[in-house]
Formats: sequence, structure tokens, C-alpha cells
Amino acid sequence: MTNPDLDPEVYPPLDPHEDVPDDPGELLPETPDELPEAPVEPMPDDGDPGGVPEPA
Repeated sequence: MTNPDLDPEVYPPLDPHEDVPDDPGELLPETPDELPEAPVEPMPDDGDPGGVPEPA
């Protein structure tokens, strides 16, 4: 699959050595100022929090 030819005036080529801007631009009006807390992921039920189960 190939990318379509993009107009370099509208989509200038990216320079991997150029710094990424800190300000991504204006956010949508309904975007909250702070993100909600991440949901707690279930732990494995082997009694060892964060442990990796041993192979059978």
C-alpha cells in the first residue's frame, strides 16, 4: 500500500531531528482541563500482586 502524493505546501515533510512543539494547538471546547483517573486493572488472582504466573 502506498501513500498518496501530498501537496508539500499543505503537508510539509517531517524532519525527525526537529523538536516537537510543546503546544499541540487549540483543544476542542468540550475537552476537560484534566484527564480522569485511569481505571484500576484487575490483578492476577494468585496472591502475588504484579507477579507473573509460572509456566505449567
